[in-house]
Amino acid sequence: MQKKIRLLVLSLTLILSAFIIFSHVADARRRGEYARSSASAPDFIAEDVYGNKTRLSELWNRKPVLLVFLATWCGYCTRELPGLKAFADEHQERIKVVAVDSGESKRTVMNYIRRRKIDFLTLLDEDREIWRRYRVRATPTHFLIDGDGKIIARRIGFAFKKDLEAMLSMVERED
Repeated sequence: MQKKIRLLVLSLTLILSAFIIFSHVADARRRGEYARSSASAPDFIAEDVYGNKTRLSELWNRKPVLLVFLATWCGYCTRELPGLKAFADEHQERIKVVAVDSGESKRTVMNYIRRRKIDFLTLLDEDREIWRRYRVRATPTHFLIDGDGKIIARRIGFAFKKDLEAMLSMVERED
């Protein structure tokens, strides 16, 4: 009898959990939190860690952009960096990698990129306005933007180099 009760409780818990997760995802889609293929990427102007201003649309006019939202306190972001750096170096002629930091001070971000030897463009978003415009909810989050300023793909969470290369192949298929 005890086994049957435990099994019933476990089954009901699993069913309820699945319902809650499904409801959350469906609600998020209705609110537009998930980027749709061919949606226009919100343009912005931001300052990099050296004080230079950059307009996103000026970057994608040259080649596709991989926009990576990260934070210095994010363990997954730090673990992803070696693969991200290798990807950026290997494919620099085909894609521009741009990081957007999560509301941290210029000094904190500068120290982080120096320690990690990051040489791709890193932008500051101290008031998190860019994060809000892209509806970023987790770090790292990646947006692949084609040369016309359209979002081709969005990836939430850790990405291996092979995952980034798969994203890049999506742009090349569209050409």
